[in-house]
Amino acid sequence: MTVDVWFRHAAAAYGFAVGVLAVLLAGVEVFFDWTTPIEINVSIVYGLPLVLAAMARSRRLLWGLTLFLGFTIFAVYYAQTPPDIFSMRERSFVDRELSAITLLVMAGLLHARIVAIDAIHEQRRLLKAKNVELEAANRALTQREEKIARQNTDLDRRRREAEEGSDRKTRLLAAVSHDIRTPVSAISVMAEVIRRSSDDPALAAQVPGLAQRLQANARALAGLVSDVLDASSFGSGRVSLRSMEFSLNELLAEGCDRLRSLAETKGLRLVVELPEPAIWLRTDTVSLGRILSNLLSNAIKFTEHGSVTVSTEQTGQQVVLIHVSDTGSGIAPECLPLLFDEVVQMSNPERDRSKGWGLGLAICRRLAAAIGGNVTVKTHLNQGSVFSVHLPAACVVDRPNETVSRCSRTRTARDRLRPTGSS
Repeated sequence: MTVDVWFRHAAAAYGFAVGVLAVLLAGVEVFFDWTTPIEINVSIVYGLPLVLAAMARSRRLLWGLTLFLGFTIFAVYYAQTPPDIFSMRERSFVDRELSAITLLVMAGLLHARIVAIDAIHEQRRLLKAKNVELEAANRALTQREEKIARQNTDLDRRRREAEEGSDRKTRLLAAVSHDIRTPVSAISVMAEVIRRSSDDPALAAQVPGLAQRLQANARALAGLVSDVLDASSFGSGRVSLRSMEFSLNELLAEGCDRLRSLAETKGLRLVVELPEPAIWLRTDTVSLGRILSNLLSNAIKFTEHGSVTVSTEQTGQQVVLIHVSDTGSGIAPECLPLLFDEVVQMSNPERDRSKGWGLGLAICRRLAAAIGGNVTVKTHLNQGSVFSVHLPAACVVDRPNETVSRCSRTRTARDRLRPTGSS
């Protein structure tokens, strides 16, 4: 039961009790008026029950008692006064007339008081109802303001994200446009030199070297275009994955085989340490191959002397780790937070693609995230770096009955990639 309902019930009970008391008091007064001599004018206190009726705020009871008591005033006088002395000028009759007039005036005043009190209570009720409506409207307005504020915050966040995305794309396009010019210009120049060499037999011996450099620039340009397309696909959310079972050993062997000539050109040893028994995975082999290729390319590019090593391990939680370590220059600590940014390049104010990491590492991390993994780095300046690809246990496939022939092919590929004299 609410407080308002309780107050209404209490007021109703109070009004009923006071009304009963007013009726009882009127009955007692009438009884004494009938039983006392006419000289004792009991009717002068007939107004007391009317006060109680007014306190009960009952206009019907007020006027009912007024009529009843007014009739009683003259009925008692008529009953107790002998006919021979009845006169409208007689003192007792005048007293009765004055009592009746006083009773009517009091009833009128009390009626006006009840009306005024009812009007005040009605105004209070209406005001309270209006306040409730205003509070509800205020709450609704506050909620709407909060909703609008949240929407404005969300719109502002989206605007900032859109501006940041637009700025990143602008910077990316500016970087890519500059990076494309270098291999395109080199291709154009070398093609012109090759054309002229075909007309001059003395320059014919330079054609193979020029063709090799032309091919290297063409590959660099193709790789850049591929990186840009991958970055665009990630930005638009159009990334499709195709999971399949494959041997991690074979993937590592094939990936190192493709880049072996690049390492040999720089005089580097490319070492691949394949686990026994072979680890089998179920994930997108194309994405994992791209990650491995990018990490190996970066390791070879930033290593001038020494070796690049690819190794794997499997933790107690069945998490597979693929490590690509090099003996290169390492990475400065202040550059690590920006290492996987699409458009930031380390120590590269002149926009020389050979001096910066470009899009490859950013694409590696995004591809790893797409297949449920991650890419981390440990580095020491002037000592080298170790990039690690973390693959979750859900990607590991249990293949206990692998055939001997497959293991033999894996070991053959491993031996073929290990340089002579390496352990």
